[in-house]
Amino acid sequence: MRTPFLILGALLIVLVAVWGVRFYLTVQTSKKLIDAAVPFQKIGDASHAVLVLGDSTAVGIGADTKEESVAGLVSAYIDASSVENYAVSGAVTEDLPAQSEQAQVERYRLILIQIGGNDIIRFKSADSAKANLRLAIAQLPAADQILIISAGDVGGATLFPFFVRPFHTRLNNEYHTAFAELADEMGVTYVNFKDAPSTKMINDRPDIYLAKDGLHPSSAGYALWFKEIQPYL
Repeated sequence: MRTPFLILGALLIVLVAVWGVRFYLTVQTSKKLIDAAVPFQKIGDASHAVLVLGDSTAVGIGADTKEESVAGLVSAYIDASSVENYAVSGAVTEDLPAQSEQAQVERYRLILIQIGGNDIIRFKSADSAKANLRLAIAQLPAADQILIISAGDVGGATLFPFFVRPFHTRLNNEYHTAFAELADEMGVTYVNFKDAPSTKMINDRPDIYLAKDGLHPSSAGYALWFKEIQPYL
């Protein structure tokens, strides 16, 4: 009677080992993408300046070129005269004030913030992230428009094991609700990806819309995000 259990146990060990190797290799791929990425920036006058803050998605990790990141696409669309990008891979909401302190212009045409994904990955509460974001917004330089986006669905990232992903999705939805409420409260723009077509498309075709690390959007994925953002600009 022990034989079936021994076989099942052996299969589970093999599956865990295979997943572990795959996860390790994918993480190494992600590190290479992070090391190679250069955030989109542009030197120019302050007449139509843009300030970019946030995490690896604001850096543009996963895009084939920096021009194909959200920052690059948005800046081209509004014809930004200059772009300062102080986003850092791995950043969480509480890191935003330190980034905004580097701002060089008194007033911006647009401040673009891409944040929340790492908070969700680390299972930080939506209330905590909301409080951090409120503090960060209050400390921002003057701007004609402040636009915030967060991850569409961290649970769609194929990097993580299947049994963790539903918890990420649930928490991500809580973030969308919390960030949308905060945006209304503080008079800023939040582009809510919760039920957006782009989120479903990325989840349905991660082979196209996610980078090789199974975590960050690809150039095609960032293009979908930009399409959701464009009507708000």
